[in-house]
Parts: sequence; structure tokens; C-alpha cells
Amino acid sequence: MKKSLTALLLALVILIHVPVTAEAASSYRGQLDGMEGEIYDVLTSKLSQGYDSFSYELSRTLTYSSTEEANSDMQRLVARAYEAFYRDHPEVVWLDKYGFSFSTQYYMEGSTVQVVGFSLRAALTTSSYQSQQYALERAVSAILQNASGTDYDKVRYFHDEILARCTYNTDAVSSYDPVSCEAYGALVTGSAICEGYAKAFKLLCDRSGIPCEIIGGTVEGEPHMWNYVQLGGSYYLVDATFDDSPGESGYNYFLKGAGSVSDHLESGGLLEGFSTGFSYPPLSWSDYIPGEDDGNAVPQILGGAAEAFAAREDAPAAKNPQPERRPAIIPEVETGFSRVSCLFSKNGRYWVRRDGSGFSQGSRAIANGTGLQVLAFPEPGYRVGEILVISGGKTVASARERASLAFVLEGNSQIQVIFEKAA
Repeated sequence: MKKSLTALLLALVILIHVPVTAEAASSYRGQLDGMEGEIYDVLTSKLSQGYDSFSYELSRTLTYSSTEEANSDMQRLVARAYEAFYRDHPEVVWLDKYGFSFSTQYYMEGSTVQVVGFSLRAALTTSSYQSQQYALERAVSAILQNASGTDYDKVRYFHDEILARCTYNTDAVSSYDPVSCEAYGALVTGSAICEGYAKAFKLLCDRSGIPCEIIGGTVEGEPHMWNYVQLGGSYYLVDATFDDSPGESGYNYFLKGAGSVSDHLESGGLLEGFSTGFSYPPLSWSDYIPGEDDGNAVPQILGGAAEAFAAREDAPAAKNPQPERRPAIIPEVETGFSRVSCLFSKNGRYWVRRDGSGFSQGSRAIANGTGLQVLAFPEPGYRVGEILVISGGKTVASARERASLAFVLEGNSQIQVIFEKAA
């Protein structure tokens, strides 16, 4: 008889969606192993068609020694498949990115757990996703009709068109607005945050056959999202959000190399509480210069110090070759210091305070042994469910139904605050 393990709630960052088409790029699908890829394909098939729940039987049975091991591994498989789907398909705009639940279907055979499938339930942000899809496709088609010339010409046109159509939604920074997190917000309603800008840019590049990726990370400690786009065999940074900021010229963050944007720090994953381990293409060290399309831009290999590297001798022959990928660049902190990362939370905000001063969500290096305090502020109608401090993959401090938690920093740590609906 089949049974269901406890439903696993995946709280998703930003992060990062709309109908899947043949034109959509699938660079992260290629980083998945066999079972992860199988789950990715079923997620793509179902979620892109507006399904909010479904069950799936795996092509082969997975054997585990305990339900805990089965729970952990299925969580890993689904997390990696979902994040790859999220990164590859900015055209799916109706999913609530902050979470979905799934339960594992299994039976016991002796002392082993035999996993045969899973059931998944996703939350949709709208019941009229088909009308949103139609409006988004109309906007994308209108932009593509006027895109011509070289890949550089098209990329610049997409960048400029997003800035012309969209205004940064400052209110959505403190209060979750799903439309502002999507390409639909940037291209249709004209209001978005960094996530919407980045998804819109990738969607337009995808439809034009120009390799482009969504990158999540921090700028000066604050969560942010931008793009890497490939021209002439090398990748360059495009941050349409920052180019749309007051006082910017419009191109200060357009086709920049690693030597110009050292403040943009990549993170290893976009899912809250998970390290999904995806790799990134090497970013060119120098900025893109129109007309110099030789594909020999120097890649950024290390984080931290600004060091130039010799150009490769084997210039790519294909129009859009795929450079060797690398893990996210996460600069090391000084000896005696640790990094504190504040994970995204829904339905409330929180601060981490030391010595009477505070900082918001992001990543900061702090001396080991420093006393810190987490202060949580739920939105109306919600309460603090739990505050967690995670270090080395283990919870080292926690508090239930309390608005604050004090702890001493002993190593790299993640802070997670869960806000629940008030009774």
C-alpha cells in the first residue's frame, strides 16, 4: 500500500514565470542528472499549462534506507528541478514563487523505503493566467517585430524598450506584489522590481536566440537580480533595474565586464534555504565594445581581487558557443570573520542587529563571537512562526512564536524567519 511522507514546503526566493515555448532557452536543464531532468520535464509540462496540482509516477523506483533519507533526497531532487525550471522559463508568470508543497509516494519493502512518485500542489497568483499569457505574448511580439540588426543591436533595443515601458515599483520592495516580480509587470503593466526587469530581458533574448541567464545575488548586501547575456562568445552583465534608477545615464550597467561591476555578488541558489549548486558562465573581464566581436574576451575566474587573465587561444568558432561554466563567485571573508546571509521572507520583514545598529536582508561579514539579535516584524494579519539560525547545514539557534532571537556568531550563518497567518 502506498503512503505519503509529510508534505515538504519549499519556500522559493524571488526570485524567479510564464508559458513555456519552443524558443525558451534551457541552459539549466542541461545541468540536471537523469532523475532531476525527469522531474524538470514534468514540472515544465504541468506548471506551464496552469496546473496547480498533479501526481507523477517516476520512471524507476528509488530505494532508501529510511523515510528521513527519502525525504531529504526527494527534497533535493525537486528543489534542483524547480530552480532550473524557474531560471529557464521567465514566461511562466502565474506561480506564487514563495512556495509549493509536495508529498512523496512510497511503500515499505522489508527495511527499505521504495519511492515510486510524488504529488505536487502549487499556488497560482491569478485564475486568469490565460489572459495574462495572451497580453504578455502580444507585448513580446510587438517588441520583437521592431528588433533588427546584430545581436548587439537587438540586446540594446530590448534594454531600452524595457526602460521605456517600465517604472520601478518601490512599494513592492516591502510588500509582496507577484505582478512586479514578473516579465508581465515589466512589459505589460509597466511596473516591476529587479526580478521583473531581469525576467523580461531574458524572455526577449530567449525569443531572439541570444543566450541569456538570470543571476541572483546581492549588491552592497541587498538581494538583487540581473542578467548575463552572451555576445561574440563571451558573457556580459546587464542590469536594467540599475540603469532605470534616478541619476543613471541609462547604460552604466549595460554589457559590463567583471572589472566594472565588482559590487554584484552572485549567490549559489535562488531557492530559500537550499544550495542547489548550479554553475554560471564566466563573465568577461572587460566591457563589451560594439564591433569587436572576436569572442576572445577574458573570462572572470576568481572572485575578490581584480586580476586580468590572458585571452584564450582557442577562439570559439560557433556564433553562440557555450563557455565553460563555473560555480558562483562568493568572495572569501577575512580570517576570524563569518558571512551572515538573510534569506527572503514573505508576509513580514526582519533585521539583524549588532551593537545597536541594524542591517536588512543581504550578506555581511561580521567578526566571530559577535552577539547578534534578529528582530522580526510581521505584516498585519500575520505572526512570527519561527526564527532560525542555520550554520553548516544545521539549526544552531531557533525561537518559536517570538519576535526576537539573540545568538552569538560562530561561523557562516543563514537567518530564516517564517511568518504564519494569525489565528
